[in-house]
Amino acid sequence: MEEMPEELRVLIKEKVYFCYQCGACVGSCPTARAIPEYNPRKMMEGLILGEWREILSGDLIWLCTLCHTCYEVCPQGVGISHIIIELRNLATKEGMAPEGFLDSAKQMAATGYVAPITGAVERTRKQLGLPEIKVIDTGEIKKIMELMRFRSVLEDESG
Repeated sequence: MEEMPEELRVLIKEKVYFCYQCGACVGSCPTARAIPEYNPRKMMEGLILGEWREILSGDLIWLCTLCHTCYEVCPQGVGISHIIIELRNLATKEGMAPEGFLDSAKQMAATGYVAPITGAVERTRKQLGLPEIKVIDTGEIKKIMELMRFRSVLEDESG
């Protein structure tokens, strides 16, 4: 059995254990209303039960919109949205981030935009009378990614 990463062990001890499974997070979650499989309460339960590998490698942590409604309604102040961010970071560090997420991050580092600006987008903008999309200096974006050690994740993925 694979050993749980220390940072996840600390996260569970300091935050997740305070969840007493009331379900307030699920009842207020817009993602849970749209996608029945998404259940923040069950994710917290899974972490406590040691199902961390399944949670990190699954799709559910990437569905959270980070609206922080769960944080506002939790009577224990568990901060599930903050836990989700930490789980995403750990999943990325462990090489379990979805390819689409990494592709978007690479696009952001290269152009400053998450989605590519295609010829079709430029033509549509022109037809609508919208200004051209400016070229962004990505130096600051790259610097932030380096400070967050995210550039190394992208470089590991590319080869």
